[in-house]
Amino acid sequence: MDWWLPRRWTVGLMLCLLVVGIPIALFGIPVDSAAPEPVPFEDTRAIGVASAEEVAADDTAAIPRVQVFYSQYQYVIGYYGLSTALAAIDEPTTRQQYGHPLVTYVTDYSNTAPSVGDDSRLDTEQVPAWTAASDAVFVVDSGAQTPAGAAIVPFSDRDEATAFAEQTGGRVVSWATLGEQSFETDDGAVVRDRVAAQRADADSWVAERTELLDRQRSVTVGPDDDLQAAIDDAPNGTTVALAPGQYPGPIEIDHPITLRGPGATIAGDGEGSVISVTADRVAIQGLTITGVGNQSRNPDAVAGDRWDANIELGYGHGDAAIAATGANDTLVADVTVPDTPANGVLLRRSPGGVVTNLSVAGPEDWRDGFMGVIAMYSPTVIQHSAVTDGRDGVYLHRSDGTIIRNNTFRENRYGVHLMYSSGVLVADNRMAGQSYGGITVMTDPTRNAIVGNLVHNTSTGISTSGSNSYLAHNGVTDSRIGITTTAINSLYEHNVVRHNEQGMRTGSVVATSEVTANDFISNDRHAGASAGPLRVWRGNHWEGALTTPSGRTADRAYMPTDPVDGQRHRSTTRRTVAASPVYQGLRELTGASPGLRSGSILDPGPVETPQNPDLVETTATLHTDGLAGVPAAPSER
Repeated sequence: MDWWLPRRWTVGLMLCLLVVGIPIALFGIPVDSAAPEPVPFEDTRAIGVASAEEVAADDTAAIPRVQVFYSQYQYVIGYYGLSTALAAIDEPTTRQQYGHPLVTYVTDYSNTAPSVGDDSRLDTEQVPAWTAASDAVFVVDSGAQTPAGAAIVPFSDRDEATAFAEQTGGRVVSWATLGEQSFETDDGAVVRDRVAAQRADADSWVAERTELLDRQRSVTVGPDDDLQAAIDDAPNGTTVALAPGQYPGPIEIDHPITLRGPGATIAGDGEGSVISVTADRVAIQGLTITGVGNQSRNPDAVAGDRWDANIELGYGHGDAAIAATGANDTLVADVTVPDTPANGVLLRRSPGGVVTNLSVAGPEDWRDGFMGVIAMYSPTVIQHSAVTDGRDGVYLHRSDGTIIRNNTFRENRYGVHLMYSSGVLVADNRMAGQSYGGITVMTDPTRNAIVGNLVHNTSTGISTSGSNSYLAHNGVTDSRIGITTTAINSLYEHNVVRHNEQGMRTGSVVATSEVTANDFISNDRHAGASAGPLRVWRGNHWEGALTTPSGRTADRAYMPTDPVDGQRHRSTTRRTVAASPVYQGLRELTGASPGLRSGSILDPGPVETPQNPDLVETTATLHTDGLAGVPAAPSER
């Protein structure tokens, strides 16, 4: 124990230094200094709308905005909408994370000639300036709507506020009156409440497309017949049935028919897509498709100003076993693509599709292949399918409202990869061995739900960005990072992360998400955080957090980012240090000031036992046996 004396004195010295520094840390700026001036809104850390895409470039006046300087946060927080700001400013967690608000500014609609258009949009003739919130009055109930909700419109001039209220039927209130009201904001809990409806909508969606399989048979084709001619001659709304055997491709379907062929193979010539669909309400069922071309991108796509447009030009024009272009309500069912150097199914500007019970295998090295299913501008239900050795199992591009459920993904680059896609449900999928990520959400979308998935042995199990999302009931094991997120205003609950190098990591510098009722078990590090304010995650189970409980609530707080606390579950020495009086004193001191806990995570009330026992058991099996040990997603055939 000789090592303990020098460390104890070192910690004691740190304690003394921190005590001396408390006044500056608590108040941030000298109390007699002038209040900071407002900054350009683009320089704030802005929250309050679901996505930056909801704010048009010429819409700078249409959404009233707020900026707040907090005593213990180096950045200025910007809020889209007064309701968002008011809901946050007096929230106890906000004070704990950022300190107290030093000064609050609001956009000033005096001298801007504001009006409410027929579309309920707030319009002005001038861009609003900034004014102190305490000096302003506010018009409520004007009927103006924004992506952040009903508009509360600030004015520095009461007469102009009164005139606007009379014009719109609103009323004028003070800042103090607004502070007495309660406001609800859109967040991950709203998305949670939509999951059941999304599942039901997907069931209806699939049932409607499945009706395409009930069409009357118009012709039966054999391997010696001209398949393309039979397709061209088939009346709309009928079925072309294929007898078992092999048929040469490529073929095109340009009118609404059903092509069915259990036991039939369409063999392409290795050039281009094998089946091209250019009409609405086409169904393809029961085929094996081979001979897909190896062009995964459009070689003529050129660089331009819009990165996502270049992605559409490149990715959306590659070869596929089935390529649907401008073809609404397509059904692909019971199709096998045993080997494709490009895509399995490509849907471009073809909304309303259903892909069910599809099996796609790419080359052994995913770098030589492409997407199992790629959907661009094409909300789709993708279910009961399996993709192996692809670049991405499912790749979405601007396909809001897609449902990806009950699929199995093995040995791809990404299992599910979302780009510019919001309102997506990713549910009950199984995935293992992805090189980069299991479920990866990019480009700041909103209102996505990731529920009930199992992810094993990948670099990053689940990675999210954007806002107002919901992650729940997922199990992630044996990965470099279980869950990583830069999302804001989101809800993470009832997930189990175990046997990862790092259980969960947050990179958002605006701490507005709720992380609760999750179980962190046998991770090298349970959690980590980038630079930013204290993140308060409540009511989670952290293995090792309660090894020496004292019975007092304050002593039960757990910091997974702390070098001592965070390793209690792996080191008896860390448990001894954590129980020492000096360490406890240091913890209490740092707990008094959010400025001393930058880049930290605190759970003030950790739970002693796991809260998701069934999922804990499932992830234990997943850890030892991989996907072979857990119930297969219905995609497995």
